[in-house]
Amino acid sequence: MLGYLAAAILVAGGVWWAVDWFSTPRVVVTRAATGPVVEAFYATGTVRPVREFPVRAPSGGTLEKVLVDKGDRVKAGQEVAVVVDPVLQYALDRAQAELSEKRKRAEAKQSPVLGEFDARIGAMGEMVATARREVDRMEAMTLTQAASIVDRDRAADLWQTRISEQASLVAQRQAKQYELQREAEVAQAEYDAALWNLQQQTLKAPVDGAVLDRPISRGTRVAVNDAVMRIADVRPSELVMRAAVDEEDVTKVRVGQTVRMSLYSFPGQPISGKVRQIYDEADASRRTFEIDVAFDRAEEKLAPGMTGELAFVIDEKPSALIVPSTALQAGKVHVVRDGKLAAADVRVGLRSFDRVEITSGITADDAVVVTPLGGLPAGRRVRTTVADIETLIAAESTAQGRGEGGVFKGMR
Repeated sequence: MLGYLAAAILVAGGVWWAVDWFSTPRVVVTRAATGPVVEAFYATGTVRPVREFPVRAPSGGTLEKVLVDKGDRVKAGQEVAVVVDPVLQYALDRAQAELSEKRKRAEAKQSPVLGEFDARIGAMGEMVATARREVDRMEAMTLTQAASIVDRDRAADLWQTRISEQASLVAQRQAKQYELQREAEVAQAEYDAALWNLQQQTLKAPVDGAVLDRPISRGTRVAVNDAVMRIADVRPSELVMRAAVDEEDVTKVRVGQTVRMSLYSFPGQPISGKVRQIYDEADASRRTFEIDVAFDRAEEKLAPGMTGELAFVIDEKPSALIVPSTALQAGKVHVVRDGKLAAADVRVGLRSFDRVEITSGITADDAVVVTPLGGLPAGRRVRTTVADIETLIAAESTAQGRGEGGVFKGMR
């Protein structure tokens, strides 16, 4: 009889244990740890030259020569293409002919216009001399009463008239000479402009750099201001990471702000930089702002077009009490004390995507819950499974797409 009773007690105890085991919720807990924490927001970016220079056709015409190709290195002023427009050559030839004529007309020794004035002035000089001799003759005849005073005065008036006419011719010649000089200067300016327009058909590299894209094919008809190719300075020191920052984050950006970057071309290699420029206007279709980040140290193999992720650092601490980000649920942190669930009265500091700083409310000895609680109330008895905090943080990094080689690997 006692044996049956003992067996019943054992069965009942086993049933109670099983019911208790399966009915008591199980949660994963971890211990808070001391470590670095960084609060940041994230963006993607592409390595770009600080500025690209499109080489454009200043006039319409046919692309007769293409002297470089995509990827070629060029020097500032180097000829890269030639656009030909016969109209410009005609304009230059015409301007040159006009200039030659205007120069000859303005040249004192060979100008037919000024030569005509010189001849008229010379003839008028002879007339002035003749009138002067007539005055002298009338003066002598007046003394002998062979001529009247009226005759003498008439001769004097004619002499003065001839002098006035001669002075007028001299002034007219001077004015005409100024006019011819002006016409020659205008013709020179027109020739210079026509020559400049013709010279612009030879397209030159604006800076030392590389051809970024494949130029337009030879023989293509181009219009005024058509882009033939793009050139930029692609030295690593002249490259920036151009990030696309969401509009809700752009107010957190400031010039000089620290940025941690991870480029897919340099896996596992943390790269740092500083915000160099914030562009004022957003991309309306993407609702993002462009931000240029200058590299603290440019890698030798850095090249335009490389992409990566950026973490714009808002604040960071080298040492703080941290828990995994999954421990913060609906703004609260729960712990297990004496086998029961309790809401800790914590104050939260910095937050990153995988960890949260706790400034007060828990200690490193507390078992912090990291699994979703659903509707479990405080005071509920729970069972626990202890997990290593570093493992949990690493798992969160992988879940966020920032695992091995990710943005924050270089931030810890």
